[in-house]
Amino acid sequence: MNRLIQKLTIASLLFAALLSGLFWLDLRGFMSESIEQMWARAIVQIEGPPRFRATEAFYPPLPYTMTLILQQVRPGNLLPTPLLLSAALSAAMLLAWYANLRERGELGRGAALIILVLLAFNPLFIRAVAEGPNAVLLLFGFWIYARGLLNLRLNGAAPDMMKVAVGLLVMPLSHSYGILLALGTLPFIVISARPSMLAMSSTGYLTAMFFPVLAAIGSLSFVSFVLNTEFFSSSFVRGGAPSPASGLTPLALSLCLPLAALIRLILLPRYALPILAGIGSLAGGATLNLAYGFENDSVIVATPVLGLCVVAVRSWPLGSMRVGLVCALLATSLPLAILGMRSAGSSESQRMVKVLSGQTVADPRTLNRDLAKVLAGRQEILVDIERHPGLVAAIGDIQSFLITGDPDYDITIEGGRPRGDYLLVRQDLMATAQDDRLLRAFPQLADGEAEPFDLLYSRNGWRLFEINR
Repeated sequence: MNRLIQKLTIASLLFAALLSGLFWLDLRGFMSESIEQMWARAIVQIEGPPRFRATEAFYPPLPYTMTLILQQVRPGNLLPTPLLLSAALSAAMLLAWYANLRERGELGRGAALIILVLLAFNPLFIRAVAEGPNAVLLLFGFWIYARGLLNLRLNGAAPDMMKVAVGLLVMPLSHSYGILLALGTLPFIVISARPSMLAMSSTGYLTAMFFPVLAAIGSLSFVSFVLNTEFFSSSFVRGGAPSPASGLTPLALSLCLPLAALIRLILLPRYALPILAGIGSLAGGATLNLAYGFENDSVIVATPVLGLCVVAVRSWPLGSMRVGLVCALLATSLPLAILGMRSAGSSESQRMVKVLSGQTVADPRTLNRDLAKVLAGRQEILVDIERHPGLVAAIGDIQSFLITGDPDYDITIEGGRPRGDYLLVRQDLMATAQDDRLLRAFPQLADGEAEPFDLLYSRNGWRLFEINR
């Protein structure tokens, strides 16, 4: 009982520390677009009308379902639910890493704690936590997969095979890039297998590994077909494949510890081959992303390498220089990660680098917050809320809006006489085709006032009209 209380206390302190770090980033002007989108979707799904039918995809299901559950049970909307979930999952992952380093890595408390701190302060880890629960679960899933590969090679037991399968399952259910990462493991997962397993049935081995992934993807595709929804959403499968140089640079700069472990273990194939398979899996997923562009931020593509670093530390042979070398390599990876983020990261990663260097960046949420002040006190506002999740995040609820599922909205969008008191649209001046469905229904609003609408507010593409009855 005392040990349970001790673990819960440590977990609470870790959660508080991670949450404080996320608040610090928020105060400096950084909040991940992914967190805003997921929080807005959860609010609309829970607080929306009973007939609300989302047109956006439910992918990725694992972090989205967890966010929905937490949003339902927790009081108030002062803090983004995905932010809380990301901090909680990250704290649990750090505790799991510490326990693994202590028990399997045979490290003392002090050494394990120093290594854990170096991992937690790695910019890739901070980027994953700030990105949201989808990136944290992607990292968690790859660690389970890499750990399972090592144990499977050493022990060849059924539970270790299940760990590999669970890791492969978690990745595609947590992040769009996880699908490519899971596919990228296919040529390399054979490398770490025991020869006896492959001699018995190589097809059976691969089937056992990938069956949970195929079953999950097949089930989600069937549900998507039955509900007549998209399997992927354009907002979550962020297209735009990076160039080969920028797409692989952050990953290449973050592999110093796994590569050093591979060289150190080269004469011990039962340890070296799982590390090699992990490196190959990361490279395979990143290469597929160059072709398909499921994730346009190469820094997010590189974050799973931290899971392989934990496995590399656990595999490093015992010796007097072990802790010193590992800590030196982890410390070296910190500036290399910053270099990778600066040279090849997306605009969001670039903003994080500036925040981590002590600068305050321009907050893109300011526009939505200014609009929220204009909307304060107004009711029955027609708005295409699914295309503007940042507005939901700025207000924290949808009580003032008429959205999909409200009869007044549905009648208006189908060409009937506009209902409600106000209509809010956003025009993208750079786009040839507008995403806002209300603006598509009333294209004359792009040119200014039109009957029966009176323009009340126009700024940065946002236009608020009062509806004359």
